[in-house]
Amino acid sequence: MDGHRTDAPALEAAAPTGDDPEAATVAGDGPFPRRYPLLAVLVVLVASAPTSWLIPAEQGYLIAAGSLVLVASYAVVFTSVRLTTDGVFLALIGGYWLGLVVQYIHSPHPELLLYVLATPVAVLATVIVLPQFVAARPETFAAGMTVGAVGIAVFGFALVYGYHTTTMDLPQWVGQPVMGYGEYRTVSVYQNPNAYATVMLVGTLSAVYTLLARRRAIWLVALSICLVGFVLAEGDHAFAGFLVGLPILLSAVDRRLALGAVATLVAGTYVAIQIGHVQDVMQTTFLGRVYRWVEALEMLSEAPLWGVGFDEMRALDVHNSFLHIPLGLGVIVGGLYVGSIWYALAKGIRARWTLWTGYVVGTGGALLVSMWFETSTLGGVSVSAVLLGLFVGLLLGLDREGSNAATFDRRSRIGRAVARLRRR
Repeated sequence: MDGHRTDAPALEAAAPTGDDPEAATVAGDGPFPRRYPLLAVLVVLVASAPTSWLIPAEQGYLIAAGSLVLVASYAVVFTSVRLTTDGVFLALIGGYWLGLVVQYIHSPHPELLLYVLATPVAVLATVIVLPQFVAARPETFAAGMTVGAVGIAVFGFALVYGYHTTTMDLPQWVGQPVMGYGEYRTVSVYQNPNAYATVMLVGTLSAVYTLLARRRAIWLVALSICLVGFVLAEGDHAFAGFLVGLPILLSAVDRRLALGAVATLVAGTYVAIQIGHVQDVMQTTFLGRVYRWVEALEMLSEAPLWGVGFDEMRALDVHNSFLHIPLGLGVIVGGLYVGSIWYALAKGIRARWTLWTGYVVGTGGALLVSMWFETSTLGGVSVSAVLLGLFVGLLLGLDREGSNAATFDRRSRIGRAVARLRRR
């Protein structure tokens, strides 16, 4: 398969209406400005703020939320992106949001009010706007995510070096053993290894895609750095996602590559079993989560309509994104929420299989697998939530064959308004 031609959506049919100095025509990208996909990368990086140890969490949430408001406003005013998405998904997520409103009326809670206010903006920005920006130049987006992940990994390496050479006050996770060996674990800019591992999961799969699409030595170096940074996070939830996502991505190129990836991952799992890492994870992290899941189901069985509320949900910290919302808000609202996410994956799987499809489905599937073991909420503003929303939107848009991206050739909404005034 030629990754340079099958990668991008069918954008060639729409030619630019004018000369744009920012527009370029690299392989796999359409003739649209680079700023669109790079804005998506920037939003992902800014969304790291709430989970970073470099700034207070309250400030981080404000920064991340502000970036989503800005990118949504920019898209609405200065571009012609379509402000619609798949009808079934919209009905499901809309029903979930109405459930949030009803839940707040039934049992007011300050945190619930924040979700009521933030969810529409976050879904608009991450599920509707950013995926269309990415579809304009998919290779540029993946390359940008790769470069961002390399920078985050290198910063993590620097923390490990500082741990061994200085007396810096670093997060508690830095310098812990990795799979029982050495003192090389790191969290980079994040408060804990879970957020770092999620970002490196997406960054590493992005590096694989970029290497396959562009086939240059520099991207092999980038992939190597991402892999090392990913391993040093020791995020087992992300490892589980990677086991699923990598073969799916490679299957879009050649089934033999996918089989080779499966064989390599099986061999790696065998090594992890031999050194005792798998046993340690199953006896501690995994069983601990299973106990919480069972406890959550027992609590939910006693309050299936309204759930247990935000205070109880936060206190339990169920570490499962598909139990988190149903536990707090009840089976009906939670079912609509979970259904919207899995519907997006099902819709993406049905798309015409290309390298880009393999990347989106593989990475989206990897995120959904990792979410079985960590909590992330579609409609939130943290980096995990933004990545989830972005790939849900990309999955929903796979079968549109570039129709969204083609709208960027037309004048922005403000440009059309000015034109109408001039005609008068």
